[in-house]
Amino acid sequence: MKNRIFLFLMVTLITLFVTSCKEDEIVESSMQVTTQGFAQIGQTTAFVSGYIVKGTLSEGMVRGFCWSESSSPTVEDNKVETSKVTDENGYMLQLVGLEPTTEYYVRAYVSDGNSIYYGNELQFTTKDIPGDGWCVIDDITKITPTTAIALMQIADNGGSEVLEYGVCYTETDTEPIPPVDNEPTIDGKTVVADAGGYAFDALLENLSQNTHYLVRPYFKTEESLVYGETVWFTTMNFVKTGDVFPGYQSAYLYGEVLMDAGSATIERGVCWGPTPTPTIENDSFEKIDKGVGSYYSIVGGLEKGHTYYVRAYAKNSDGVFYGLPVEFTTRTGDIVPGMTLEDMVLVENGIFDMGNPNTDTEASPIDNKTMGKEPVHKVQISKKFYMCRYELTVEQMCVFLNVYQSRNSRTQPVKALHNSSTNAWSFEYSGTAPNLVYKPRAGKNRYPVVNVTWPAVEQYCEWLSAELGVKVRLPSEAEWEYAARGGNKSQGYVYSGSDNSSEVSVSTNNSTAPVGTKKPNELGLYDMTGNAMEYCRDFFDWDFYGGHTGEIAVDPVNAGKLTADGKMIVRGGSFRHPAYLKVYTRGCNQHKGDAGNHNGFRFVMEKLPVDL
Repeated sequence: MKNRIFLFLMVTLITLFVTSCKEDEIVESSMQVTTQGFAQIGQTTAFVSGYIVKGTLSEGMVRGFCWSESSSPTVEDNKVETSKVTDENGYMLQLVGLEPTTEYYVRAYVSDGNSIYYGNELQFTTKDIPGDGWCVIDDITKITPTTAIALMQIADNGGSEVLEYGVCYTETDTEPIPPVDNEPTIDGKTVVADAGGYAFDALLENLSQNTHYLVRPYFKTEESLVYGETVWFTTMNFVKTGDVFPGYQSAYLYGEVLMDAGSATIERGVCWGPTPTPTIENDSFEKIDKGVGSYYSIVGGLEKGHTYYVRAYAKNSDGVFYGLPVEFTTRTGDIVPGMTLEDMVLVENGIFDMGNPNTDTEASPIDNKTMGKEPVHKVQISKKFYMCRYELTVEQMCVFLNVYQSRNSRTQPVKALHNSSTNAWSFEYSGTAPNLVYKPRAGKNRYPVVNVTWPAVEQYCEWLSAELGVKVRLPSEAEWEYAARGGNKSQGYVYSGSDNSSEVSVSTNNSTAPVGTKKPNELGLYDMTGNAMEYCRDFFDWDFYGGHTGEIAVDPVNAGKLTADGKMIVRGGSFRHPAYLKVYTRGCNQHKGDAGNHNGFRFVMEKLPVDL
């Protein structure tokens, strides 16, 4: 019996041991880096090299070294790092602020913002103090495109009186790799400290942007000239190329002018092309404006699936200056999925009676009390245009959101891109910017997109214009009503395509339905009545119709206050707004940032693109 119990316990222990091993099984890291060695070790500085043996660096990742006088240093101790992304796996950086004759431990590391991957540990000892004294650059701080501050101190005067001290510096064409041949001396550029003292903050001025500089401390006595070890830094670009959000045949390109370098910035913009260093002389470019600050442009004319490079640029009286290049690759796939050119319905020009024939006896559903503000008046649509056969779908909006990569509108006034009540969206998103991924909720691909604001819709139209190379916009209120009535094919229906609202409208007071489930109107346009309310590009004004009575208004649009955060026109009613279903009934949202589960849109074009 005892043997059986012993056997049972042994089997149990073995099982637990195996299970524990499986649970604690080590998973190999996706990034691996090794600390290779030292190129040069001084009294207060050291050059260390590292190598990434597994994984690939991408934008936002950093690589560096951490060190300490204790074993197993981490980034919480001392560190130096760079976010510069190159095609080379090897890198070298300089450790500064070390103590002479001191033993240190150092490790290479890579960080992706979420995890830190450490390499092996190496040990080194800094050199002894020279007999005639020593001085150091503790740090280079407050680096701008044209200035920097070198923190210098005399650590040991060698027992002699200091007659003069300061720093000397020079620029170098390439990133310094020890041994440095062209170390600066006092025969070149210097910053001399005021008499007395043993430390000062040397202001280095009139530097060039994006340039490597060598800085070396020194002091003079009666007997000698003592130099400290050389450190180096790189000035900032006063022009910065920002993130890129590539589309299919377009891209959002960003830049920033950090300061006026030398003289006022008289022009700024972006340039792009297939080579790594695009210029405004040889490649495509777009002038944005002038001055300092951040800016963006959405540019078109690109090819799907191609790699491009972009640089921000700025002009001043000294010439043209460029930011560092950023590489991007355009997307492949459908720009407007589920749609062809045949879904852009031609609306011929013509004249029609716009307005409510019963305005004197019917109160507007906007406030249920106003009458007489929507009189019938003649309107001429002078040019043909093309209108979407269907309201824009969730699937089609997600394509844009995956490019746009922002939950805030980039237009003014700044409002939410879409309603913050995420459980009301017909789409969902995962990840974090700039890698958000939007997709329709299950079964919602062909539903009209709702919960989008008027500024977001304007942004969509701007993006699609750049993608297709033609002007894409919201219809004016007059264009919308003309098309809803059937244009020059109108049969005079009360609703768009019928006198019976149930034939042409989704108005269940429950939810939207897939686009095109009801009968189209005379032009072949679906859901002009019901399903989702549709934005127009007009600012809402009670008195706008009254200003056109007794005349033929040609292409009227109330755009005078579009820069204000006012009420915008919506038309056509929705699944939950039966009072707005008639072709002449006006509606409005409360402000540009207003977005409900009933607000959608369709766009128009004045001419068709080559393809969708």
